[in-house]
Amino acid sequence: MKQQPLFRAITLLCLSLCFSSCDKEEEIEPVEIIMPLQVGNEWVYDVIDYNTDGDVLTTSSFRRQVVKDTLISKTTWYILSNGSIVRNDRDGYVYYRKDAKEQYITYPSPEMSGIAYGYEYPNYTLWIYHRRSSGLVAVPDSPHAGQALEFSFERQTSQKASSSLSTTWVKEYVTPEIGMIRTDWYYADSDKLMRRYELKSYRVK
Repeated sequence: MKQQPLFRAITLLCLSLCFSSCDKEEEIEPVEIIMPLQVGNEWVYDVIDYNTDGDVLTTSSFRRQVVKDTLISKTTWYILSNGSIVRNDRDGYVYYRKDAKEQYITYPSPEMSGIAYGYEYPNYTLWIYHRRSSGLVAVPDSPHAGQALEFSFERQTSQKASSSLSTTWVKEYVTPEIGMIRTDWYYADSDKLMRRYELKSYRVK
């Protein structure tokens, strides 16, 4: 039986759309791996608190582990030992808020550097500005990596009662091979180190 012209045209159109769809899928760029996420990965940190003179107040330890993976809307996420739900995404390294059912950026991709989030609390408003270095920067005195990506967070807190504004800086150093190497928290409105998380040991698959 001969095919009718209209049937042949529809068949060719469907084939064309199919091949076009395949071509588009092949052009999708791979997701940047900012944090190594596999079940069993583990990091142990020394936590050091300082006074405003730079003297050590207390020391403790902190352990983070990738406990298991899970599917949310057909997408694989990873659950950490502190309950955080995270993944590497096209926007960067993101976490999932179950209450809002949305993902928020922790470490931005180059395209998302400069993003800000606002949070309303009963007594104050918090804005967090996320930025990343354009390339690798030095991580002084680290036994694990000489260079890493630097992610900085400017936390602006506005008190509703007094309208006073304070700014706190946080800097984190991360490599895709190891993960977070160091986090530095500074006292509000100063460049004085308040707390440091220093990587002590890790196990990455």
